[in-house]
Amino acid sequence: MAINRAELKSLAKEQIKGNVWTFFGLSFVLGIILSASSFVVIGPLLLAVSLELGLTLFMIEVVRTKKGNFNTGFAGFKQFGSSFVATLLMSIFISLWSCLFVIPGIIACFRYSLTYYILADNSEMSGSAAIKKSKEMMIGHKWELFVLLFSFFWWYLLCFITFGIAVIYVNPYINATMVNFYEKLKLENNTVTNSTDK
Repeated sequence: MAINRAELKSLAKEQIKGNVWTFFGLSFVLGIILSASSFVVIGPLLLAVSLELGLTLFMIEVVRTKKGNFNTGFAGFKQFGSSFVATLLMSIFISLWSCLFVIPGIIACFRYSLTYYILADNSEMSGSAAIKKSKEMMIGHKWELFVLLFSFFWWYLLCFITFGIAVIYVNPYINATMVNFYEKLKLENNTVTNSTDK
């Protein structure tokens, strides 16, 4: 199933309407929490994984219901164990691949890119299982994801020109597009699975 970049981005623009400032406020609060936790050496490390998962949960909610709940951004703490293990394993794997050369490390990043989305959808799944699932879903789609992210080049440039102000809109836009990318691959994966089971 080919990924239609224009469709994913068009959907994202519609989905984030009314949610941009909520996302910004949530990101700001989570940033303050991370900064405050830096007084403890491993504070940011312990909190970052749950907060990242919380933002993922929020954006999935935005895409599926067109209305994100601020409190959803803190729901990632309920899956601290699995998200921590997933992040630790991904860091190790990406570092090992990067030792070979830069390119293998980048490919590994794309290979594991759906891990948090999978965890968000499967609260009982382990971190290692989510990584494995991400690898399976990304087969044949890593280049598509690269091109999709690169298509935001001018938006990245706008963020630079506006000294970061444009990030208020660009961050939720890109994040919503990523969720739509995940939704497409999940649909494809379910279709393949169902066909195999018959």
